[in-house]
Amino acid sequence: MKSFFRFLIVGLGMLCSIQAKAQLNFTPQYMNRAEYRHGYQSLADTGQKAAAFVSQRTRLTGEYKAERYKIVIGIQDIRTWGSVGNAAIDTKGLMSVSEAYAEINLSRKILARLGRQILAYDDDRIIGSLDWAMQSRRHDLALLQYKDSTLTLHGGFAFNQDKEQFKTTIYTVQANYKTFQYLWANKQFKKSDVSLLVLNNGLQFGKKDTVSKPDTITVFSQTTGIRATYKGDIFSGVVYGYYQFGKDGNNNPLSAYCASAEASCKLGKLVSFTLGAEILSGTSQLSKSTTNRSFTPFYGTNHRHNGYMDYFYLGNHLNTVGLFDKYAKLNFSYKQFLLGLNAHFFDTAEKVRNTKAAAPNSSMPSYLGTELDITIGCKVADEISLQAGYSQMFGSSTMMMLKGGNTRETSNWAYLMVIVRPGKVKWPKVGLKM
Repeated sequence: MKSFFRFLIVGLGMLCSIQAKAQLNFTPQYMNRAEYRHGYQSLADTGQKAAAFVSQRTRLTGEYKAERYKIVIGIQDIRTWGSVGNAAIDTKGLMSVSEAYAEINLSRKILARLGRQILAYDDDRIIGSLDWAMQSRRHDLALLQYKDSTLTLHGGFAFNQDKEQFKTTIYTVQANYKTFQYLWANKQFKKSDVSLLVLNNGLQFGKKDTVSKPDTITVFSQTTGIRATYKGDIFSGVVYGYYQFGKDGNNNPLSAYCASAEASCKLGKLVSFTLGAEILSGTSQLSKSTTNRSFTPFYGTNHRHNGYMDYFYLGNHLNTVGLFDKYAKLNFSYKQFLLGLNAHFFDTAEKVRNTKAAAPNSSMPSYLGTELDITIGCKVADEISLQAGYSQMFGSSTMMMLKGGNTRETSNWAYLMVIVRPGKVKWPKVGLKM
């Protein structure tokens, strides 16, 4: 019996020693946003009444970190206030897993990460966290990472299924990819960096001629591009370009591109000014070609680009006429306060058919509209901030032709957000590019 207790004491001592070397941390997060919408994502229609609601995210992320590995698990509850009666059983809250992965150190510079992960690369243009949305965006994949002092390499692989199956690999989850593989490389220099992204994206569709015996086809498109940044004491800039090829969702040839350039200047210690432009290629509505020339920013945080009212690239991008976005931004920050003023001037990248004209090949003007965005941020205390915004779209007849609504109606949007985010940056600016 004495030997048993001696063995037990030694075992407990060893266990405590192992636990002492590991770290277990929990990070809570709370985000609450009240919104007013009247013409959000598309022009307000005649007599349309405004919408107003309050939504929230409550998230708890736990990290167990040992010498050679760590395990991260994040649980979140997403809800709209009042979606369940105050005495009813809660069936409309969305409890989900935001992150669930294991990270294994294969060497000092190489690690593998397996499981559900939130990804974000290069200002979220092609692959982003979508942190503005309460649920954010996450991927189930295997990720291999290499990092030294100036070079970072990421290689990811995802293969999706509805469930465990005994036959076939038919995938039926709507608006999601069947499989993708990507390579991202980033090289740091003294005041600049350069990134390379290569994405092979596979979408699965049902074959049209196999009704009695369902079958599928997976079509692949490839996106490749380079992004470069420079950050000096006064001037900074960003340029990038991406090209897409392969097949689209209709199994038609795909040839599309996206390019952008912007320059920023600090006007003293408090103010900065930015001018920029981005073009996403499109397919002309007058074209008879079967080639799809419409660029798709697949899994990016589109709220960070092309205006905060989310008029573009939040739905199906197949065969759209594209977008040419010219913008100017003025930012003011002082201690615990920031103010951002953005103006976007939108045009189509390709021709829009004028369905009301007598001539069959008549087109509309390329001008879509102008959007003004005002953002105010305030740090209330450590890890607590308030963020508010107002946006208004001044749409054109071409915008009305494409998206409906009425240009005579006021199309605007406003929000007030409370962010409690321990351990995060000083100014969260959730989902914004300022």
